[in-house]
Amino acid sequence: MFDQLNIQDMILLILPLAALQFGLAAYCIVKIAREGVANLTRWAWILICLFANLVGPLTFLLIGRRRDAS
Repeated sequence: MFDQLNIQDMILLILPLAALQFGLAAYCIVKIAREGVANLTRWAWILICLFANLVGPLTFLLIGRRRDAS
C-alpha cells in the first residue's frame, strides 16, 4: 500500500500527526510553566512531554496537572 507513495505524499501523511504532537507538547509546556505540576518536578514533566511523543503530553494532562480544590 505505502510502497507506491513518493516523498511528498508521505510528508503530507505525517504532517498532521507531527503538528498535533508539537502543538500538544507546546500547550503542556506552557501549562506546566504557568500552573505547576502535581506529582513530579516541572523539569521531569517537560522532558516527558518532549520525548514521549503523544503519550507524554496525554499522561501529563490526565495525571500530572495540578488540580485546585475550588
